[in-house]
Amino acid sequence: MSKTTVRKIEAINGPGTEPLGDTLVLPIAKGSTTVPEPWNGMFTSPSDPVRVLVGSGDFKGDLGEVAVAYRGEGQPSRVLLVGMGDAAQFSRERLRVVVAAGARRALDLATAELTVSLDSLPGNDTASAVVEAAAEAVYLGTYRFDAPKASDSAGERALSVVRLSRSGLSEGDANAAAQRGLHRAAGTNLARDLGHTPANLMTPTHLAERAEMLASQYDLDFTVFGREEAERLGMGAFLGVTQGSVQPPQMIFLRYDCGNPDAPTVGLVGKGITFDSGGISLKPSAKMDEMKYDMCGAAAVLGTMSAVRPLGIGVNVIAAVAAAENMPSGTATKPGDVHTSYSGKTIEVLNTDAEGRLVLADALSYVVRNHKPAALLDYATLTGAVITALGHYGAAVLSNDDPLWQRIERAGETSGDRVWRLPIWEEMPDHLRTPFADLKNIADGNAGAGTIAAGAFLREFVEGTPWAHIDIAGTAWWDKDRPHIPKGASGYGVRLTLDVLSGIAG
Repeated sequence: MSKTTVRKIEAINGPGTEPLGDTLVLPIAKGSTTVPEPWNGMFTSPSDPVRVLVGSGDFKGDLGEVAVAYRGEGQPSRVLLVGMGDAAQFSRERLRVVVAAGARRALDLATAELTVSLDSLPGNDTASAVVEAAAEAVYLGTYRFDAPKASDSAGERALSVVRLSRSGLSEGDANAAAQRGLHRAAGTNLARDLGHTPANLMTPTHLAERAEMLASQYDLDFTVFGREEAERLGMGAFLGVTQGSVQPPQMIFLRYDCGNPDAPTVGLVGKGITFDSGGISLKPSAKMDEMKYDMCGAAAVLGTMSAVRPLGIGVNVIAAVAAAENMPSGTATKPGDVHTSYSGKTIEVLNTDAEGRLVLADALSYVVRNHKPAALLDYATLTGAVITALGHYGAAVLSNDDPLWQRIERAGETSGDRVWRLPIWEEMPDHLRTPFADLKNIADGNAGAGTIAAGAFLREFVEGTPWAHIDIAGTAWWDKDRPHIPKGASGYGVRLTLDVLSGIAG
C-alpha cells in the first residue's frame, strides 16, 4: 500500500482568501524575470528573496526545475519556484509535471501547509480542468510505496493541508474539481501499489482478494472463477498458461452499475500474469525480476474500477482480470501443445512466453458472449516489440473501430497517458494460421510486426464488438523517476480509461 502523504486538499479562490501556510509553489515560465500576477503584489520589496531570484535570471524556468527562496518570518516563509518551460508549449500534462515537482519538493522539505498557485497559467484549459489536474498531480507526485522494510528513512512525513489557489471558481466547483482529481490519482496510485508488490505476495489469489475488497468498498459486484469453474466453462487457453504453477488461477470479474438502465455497458479486460518466467520458453535471467509488472494491465483495470463509483461515471462497466502465473515445470504447457479456448477455437502454442494473449483470449470471449458490451478495451504488457516501436513514451492501440479509437486518442491528450494507433494489416491473420489448430499464438518468423500480430490474434476473440487493445509494455513501468511518475510501476491507463468512459457516457 502507498503511504498517506497528503492529509487534506482543498481549493481556494485566489490569494488573500485563506492562510497560505509555510510554503508556496509558484510556477514561472522559462525566461520570465517578473513575479506573475496576482502574486506580484505580495513580493513588493526589491530585496524580497523571491523578486531577487526571479529577477536575477539565475532561475531558468526549465520544465520541472525547482528553486527555493527563503523569506524568513511570515507567510509564506518559503517559496518554491517551479519552472513551466516554454509558455507556448504549456499543456495540462506539463501542469501536472510542475505541480508534482513542487509538491514532491515541499514534502521533502517537511512542509506542513502548502499553497499551489494556479493563476496566470498559459493555455486554454478551463479553471475547473486546471484544478482537477493539479489535484491529480499533488497525489501522483507525492506517491510513496509502503515497501516491506525494517526501517524507513522518510518516516511518516506528510503534507497536512494542500491549498490549490485559482481565481474565478466558486468554492463548491473548485473543491468538486479537486475531489475528482483526488479520485483519479487514487486509482492510479492503487494500480502502482499492485504493480510494485512482489510476486511472492501478489499471487493470483491475492489479486482476487484485492478485487473483492474493492467490490466491498465501492459497491461493485464481484465474481471469481477458480480452476474447476474455468475447466467447466472450457477456458482452455487461460488454463494452459497456468499448468506449470502451483498458484491457482483466478478469473476475476467486477461489475459497476451506474443506475441508468439505458446506459451502455463497456468491457475492460486486464492481463494479470502476476509473474512471467516465460514458462518452458524461459526468459533470460537479466531483469526477470521486472516480470512482477506483467500484471499491470490488470492493475490498470482494478485502479479504474476503484474510481468509477466515486466519480459517478455514467456507463455500466464489466471488468475481467485473467490472473495467473507463467512458470516452467513438468506439468507446464510445452511448445507445440494445442489448447481449446472458451470461444471453441483451438490454439497451437509455439512460444509459451507469448502467454498474455492466451489468457486475454478467454477473458475477451467470456465478456463478449455473456455481457455483450457496446465497447471493449483490453490492457496488457503484451509485447517487447511495442518498445521498439514507441519506446517508453506511449502505448500502442490496435482497434477494429475508428470512433472508439478517436475517443481513446482524445483521452490520451487529456489524461497524459499517451497513445499511438498501429494498424492490423490485412495480411497479418494469414501469418497466424497453422495446419495443427485454428490459430497459433505467434506469427510466422519472417512476419515481424510482433505487436500487430498480437493485436490480430486478439481480434479473433471479440466477435465484431467495437474493441481496442492497448499494449502498455513500454509504459507500465519506468526505470527512472519523473516528478509525477515514480521509478517502477507507473499506473498507466487508469486516467486514460476514466476519460474514455466519461466520453462514452457523454
